Amino acid sequence: MITLDKRLSAVAALVRQGSRLADIGTDHAYLPVHLVQVGVCPSAIASDIGAGPLDAARRTVTENGLTSEIALRLGNGLATVSAGEVEDIAIAGMGGETIVMILEAAPWVKNEGIRLILQPMTRAEDLRRWLLTHGFSVLEEHLIIDGRHLYPVMAAEYTAAPVCEDEVAIYGGFFTAEEGRPYRQMMAEHLLRRAAGLTHSGDLVTAARLIDLSELLKRM
Repeated sequence: MITLDKRLSAVAALVRQGSRLADIGTDHAYLPVHLVQVGVCPSAIASDIGAGPLDAARRTVTENGLTSEIALRLGNGLATVSAGEVEDIAIAGMGGETIVMILEAAPWVKNEGIRLILQPMTRAEDLRRWLLTHGFSVLEEHLIIDGRHLYPVMAAEYTAAPVCEDEVAIYGGFFTAEEGRPYRQMMAEHLLRRAAGLTHSGDLVTAARLIDLSELLKRM
């Protein structure tokens, strides 16, 4: 039985019971193997852009006797998956900007029957901004703290929601007040550093806006 670490456990917790899963950037395929083993997913696609990681995934799938339930695919992003093959899509362990590129290249994810489970390692604010300005709703978001690392994990679905450019949502996340405290503190400091650079370059209006947002995040 595959045991997941805190980060992947949080991703697994957002996958719906009975859904077929596509795990993009699967690496060792720990997530899909675990979810099939515990009966959450009847089947899964484990996909990776690298031949090396996919070989590692193949070993995990084979050693756990799941070659019939988990398909292994080599390719870039969601190019290895066709519309209608899965209901839930997990993309974890990548930068937020990379996740955005993957989603933009697969317009079929704009379907109300598909759930996205996303775990950006960096630039989560860019990912939230893309979701909120392209008709998606963030259903829930959790912050996983593992040592000195903070990992946001979110579930989103396409709802044709109106464009939302709320900077507090984009930078503050959708965490509960207490759960998101360390994340908002981190983002407030990030915004202050950006404001300092903009002040130096002469963009005082944008710098002032970021300083105000930073102070708001600190107060939340």
